[in-house]
Amino acid sequence: MTQRNPFRATELALPVVLAARYCPRMSVAGVPAQVAVPAAAPGLPAPLAAAAEPAGQADSAQLRKLVAMCSHLSALASQAADLTPIVEVLAAGIGSGVAVVDQGLQTLAFANVTSAREITGRLAPGAAEAKLRAVLATAARTRRALAVPDAGQSGWLVIVAPVSVGDEVVGHVLTAGSREAGLPADMRLLATEHAAMLCGVVLGRELVAGAAAGRARQQLIDGLILSRDPADPELDRWARYLGIDFARPHFVIVLALPEPRPGSMPSPAELQLAGRAPDAVVAARSDEIVGIVPVGRDGRSPADQGRALGLACLAGEGQRTGVSGAGIGTPGASAAEIARSYAEARHALAAGRRMGRAGTVAAFADLGIHRLLLRVPNVGDLWEFADEVLGALRREERATGIEYLRTLSVYFQESGSPRRAAERLHLHPNTVSYRLRRAEELTGLSLGIHRDRLMAEIAAEIMTGLEVHP
Repeated sequence: MTQRNPFRATELALPVVLAARYCPRMSVAGVPAQVAVPAAAPGLPAPLAAAAEPAGQADSAQLRKLVAMCSHLSALASQAADLTPIVEVLAAGIGSGVAVVDQGLQTLAFANVTSAREITGRLAPGAAEAKLRAVLATAARTRRALAVPDAGQSGWLVIVAPVSVGDEVVGHVLTAGSREAGLPADMRLLATEHAAMLCGVVLGRELVAGAAAGRARQQLIDGLILSRDPADPELDRWARYLGIDFARPHFVIVLALPEPRPGSMPSPAELQLAGRAPDAVVAARSDEIVGIVPVGRDGRSPADQGRALGLACLAGEGQRTGVSGAGIGTPGASAAEIARSYAEARHALAAGRRMGRAGTVAAFADLGIHRLLLRVPNVGDLWEFADEVLGALRREERATGIEYLRTLSVYFQESGSPRRAAERLHLHPNTVSYRLRRAEELTGLSLGIHRDRLMAEIAAEIMTGLEVHP
């Protein structure tokens, strides 16, 4: 069965239909109003046959050239993987410089000019970008090609045609050339609009392919970070597909987003992370940005590298990224360890929230005993235990204003040395010793007994670390 070419129906008829819209000396039928319509030539559509006998030989040759060029462009669009061939054929056919730009005025392709700026500069010389954007907005709103007077008054013709993919205008085809060279102005307008339609076909195909590739990549990343089976042989293959090289260990960083990510465009946080860690594999999920980052060779610990990266993404170089916190997992040397590092990064984020430190960066390596405390699903259970052990001391502190809990916590951090604790607290050693004795009296614990000391240390970690409590 022969496959039908979807472009065949338009590649011949479209120039004539457009000619009826734009050429003032042509009627709706696509022929000069003063010329009788001859019988249709065998094998040709009636409108095209009618157009075959224009008023003059010059017009006839130019119209044949237009039809042949549009047919060539349509054939290219059915095969081309990028815009360059379409732009080159259009530039040669109409005798003008041609450029295709996206909505952000980034150049996608150009021909017969050194850059798109050669054309945009004729629309808005100097720094008048507002005028340029107004012209592009008008073309996008009307969905029609526009002939725009050359701002330089040099006798050039500038044409702007919107490039549409579905209901969205994704860019513009711009042409600029002398009015005396190439095809007449009305035919250039037709050719430019036809080329813009075909650019939309090519870009639409790229967007579909890119979306499919993006979904496949997202599935590979989700498979790595959510894997429950470290022995799964597929993990190494997925990592290779993503370009992850375990010649260097990798850690996971998670950037929390307080609101679901809108749309399909990369968020500022995603762009920040990808820009600051170009070797990382970065993916956006519904409420977070995940980065699988190779450990650098600058001598810093992975935790320090992750903290610096997280802080930079939070700051955003003056741009609001919307990141509400960052968690850093410990590094792993294989694909099987990526899921563990991801889980650690999320635990570190949870620790930051529990400790009342939202909007900061937390590394799992720095959590200490909180690695275990985070496993307790109900924070109320932790507070219940801490209150049973040190509740009396906490109530005494509230009544007197004496920092018993902080003194006890620093004492434990200084390996049970009252002198070093006094130095850190800027107190006399006797003051520290008094507070420790008072803590034993109020709680009934003896800090010289290992079991009592361990309970007091854990309870102090909960009370001083988990600032958010029920």
